Amino acid sequence: GSLEELGPVDGASVLTLCKCTDFRDKDGEEQTIAPMTQAVWFQMPRDWEDLGALVMDPSTEGSLEELGPIEIAGGAMYHGQFLGERRHGRGLVVRPDGGRYEGQFRDDQATGAGRFLHANGDLYEGQWVNNRAHGRGRFLHVDGSSYEGEWEQDAKNGKGCEVWVDGSHFTGEYVGGKKHGFGLFTASDNASFAGQFTDDRMEGDGVYTFADGKVYSGQWRNSQMSGAGHMRWADGRCYEGFFESDRKAGEGKFTWPDGRSFAGQWCGGKQHGIGTFVDASGKARNGKWDNGYRIRWLG
Repeated sequence: GSLEELGPVDGASVLTLCKCTDFRDKDGEEQTIAPMTQAVWFQMPRDWEDLGALVMDPSTEGSLEELGPIEIAGGAMYHGQFLGERRHGRGLVVRPDGGRYEGQFRDDQATGAGRFLHANGDLYEGQWVNNRAHGRGRFLHVDGSSYEGEWEQDAKNGKGCEVWVDGSHFTGEYVGGKKHGFGLFTASDNASFAGQFTDDRMEGDGVYTFADGKVYSGQWRNSQMSGAGHMRWADGRCYEGFFESDRKAGEGKFTWPDGRSFAGQWCGGKQHGIGTFVDASGKARNGKWDNGYRIRWLG
């Protein structure tokens, strides 16, 4: 006879944690105030002062002049305040493609609080420094996905929360636009991962709770269970040992709820090599297994 084959751990659910929303347009362009591709008009609400507006130098208030609309570089139109010949204060820029920024300027740069509507309908609202999203802000995609949190130089950076159309969401740390550091991801089927990320990948230590109740706690590499870990099934079965590419590999022990256990070598998710099987009565026997099947008892 052979022991239960103990097939590979289902890796499909794990892959749902690799979601990554690109907060640039389809041509890879940053959301700086530069030409884009498609004309869209949108009436912007005027509550952007609530976004943590940069306090302008009060000594310049009396010197500001409101002009416009005036054509500026790239064929865009500007209507708003100037300090001398430079945009400074509140203003509106409408680009030839319909993309538009409404908010604060300092020294000819979008700096302070403002909203930028991309030509494709995506919207960023929040803080700006030198024409780039920088500080706190939120990005809303036309498909309904969103990010709200900290930004640096037009990239998600710091703490933030990302939500997808299917209801899955991530809350955690970002570096350079990618999930990096500790985070919590919850999928649309309620599977979840709490642990470390590197460059949008699960990397290091983490706990994954599957939709069917399985729980894996251990090491991850390239978004796969790899290294030392512990897996517990909803029916009480458990495995403690090593994994490689989402499968049991190396030394490990599998225990059944009725007291049976196998401790030994694994490969590709199955018993493979020398191991010790203990039956429900506590009797132990050493044997050799090949691809999940016992070949013979040893001694």
